[in-house]
Amino acid sequence: MNAETREFINLYNQLESLIRSSYDLPKDAGPIYWLSHSLSSFRDVSTDLDYIRRVRNLLSHCGLVNDDYPVTPSEGMLETLRATIDKVRDIPNALRLCIETRDIFSASMDDCIRPAMREMAEKVFTHVPILEDGRVVGVFSENTLLAYMNTSNIVVISENDTFEKVRDFLPLDRHVSEKFAFVSRGTIATEVVKLFQDSLARRERVGMVFVTEHGEPDEELLGILTAWDMAAFF
Repeated sequence: MNAETREFINLYNQLESLIRSSYDLPKDAGPIYWLSHSLSSFRDVSTDLDYIRRVRNLLSHCGLVNDDYPVTPSEGMLETLRATIDKVRDIPNALRLCIETRDIFSASMDDCIRPAMREMAEKVFTHVPILEDGRVVGVFSENTLLAYMNTSNIVVISENDTFEKVRDFLPLDRHVSEKFAFVSRGTIATEVVKLFQDSLARRERVGMVFVTEHGEPDEELLGILTAWDMAAFF
């Protein structure tokens, strides 16, 4: 096996392993095909990666000619593989970027509202995730309070009132003026940015993005992302 073919196979295997360890792939997905066709950040090299993938399959399944492979990968293929590996390493995923759960100001239905409101004012928090067994069951914000008061005609929240009192206004789909989203821990930064940008194009405001293992709402919360957290990638 010549040096170019040896490096090509090593780089290809390295890229496959890196993709699997970095992103939340479907179990039956081929890593390099998935990368180039599922993530917008890599679509500019999708044609090159598809060709590289076919060459890799040829090298894996064809017979040797005079004790060597009949195809020698070009320097351009090697450079594409090197550059893609560097790019995968450089773009952080959601878990690396997010504010982790242990550092999030959150509450439960049994917690009192007014102390939380004081904390929000002092720390300039706009949203408080409401958790049950580690899962997001709602969000408290100024809009939640306004909706509650407007509906109930009550303008007083006592010191002992808990979030249970406003339970009906906490679910994510009850926030008329904003949306919330879930992403998996392996979702890369540019895909989260695209989520915010697509929402703006639809004239929707994403208040918060929740990070869970596979991006499912019924999973334990791992962290949160806001537009401010993603500002460097816009």
